[in-house]
Amino acid sequence: MAMVRVNRELMINAAYVSHVKWDRRQYINAPGDSMLVITMADGAVHRVRHEPWLMGGTDCYAVEREIDSALAQAGL
Repeated sequence: MAMVRVNRELMINAAYVSHVKWDRRQYINAPGDSMLVITMADGAVHRVRHEPWLMGGTDCYAVEREIDSALAQAGL
């Protein structure tokens, strides 16, 4: 199974991903933060902030596509 690089500090094995969801928080007085929440089979939860505009920032949409394509290739 393919390893997926999430950001500079995190690389996961897509076979052990339990589920992926988005957390789109909206605040009244401040901008909201979109985060990709990746839950692993062992219960570990990785919350990754969507910051593609920053140098070295994470594009969570691309990460989600990579996880989906790795699971599709494995037939899971």
